[in-house]
Amino acid sequence: MMRHRVFTYITRADQLLILEYVDGRYVQPQIPGGTVKQGEPVMQAALREAQEETGLTGLQLVKCLGSFERDLTDIGRDESIVAWFFHLHTSESTPVSWRHFESDSSEGFGPIEFILSWVPLNNIPELGGIDQVMLPELHASVAEQRNR
Repeated sequence: MMRHRVFTYITRADQLLILEYVDGRYVQPQIPGGTVKQGEPVMQAALREAQEETGLTGLQLVKCLGSFERDLTDIGRDESIVAWFFHLHTSESTPVSWRHFESDSSEGFGPIEFILSWVPLNNIPELGGIDQVMLPELHASVAEQRNR
């Protein structure tokens, strides 16, 4: 069975929200995301996962940036996924960096602690996994939004 996973680029002004695992499980920063539940629309899953992992409640969907199938055997996982990327936007006021616990992890572990940080869109650090694949589409989406 193929799992559907959502990946969210959350922007505010000219910044992107990234997260880091406090337990060091992943070395590189990530973007919020997770597994789509059985029967859940992917757009709804993107908003749910982003909210669970960040604590932000004022998230708005800008657009779906695209999706593709990805075999994960090269990163040591015996599965394929369909990866859906979304551009979300918020104007919520937050610190530049904060800690947040996701209590309902799809991987079934206890609460996961993240450090969330806003980084400039023109200076995004190298993201882990496939998280950076749709950055060109994100930049195009941000430019479209600005020109409205």
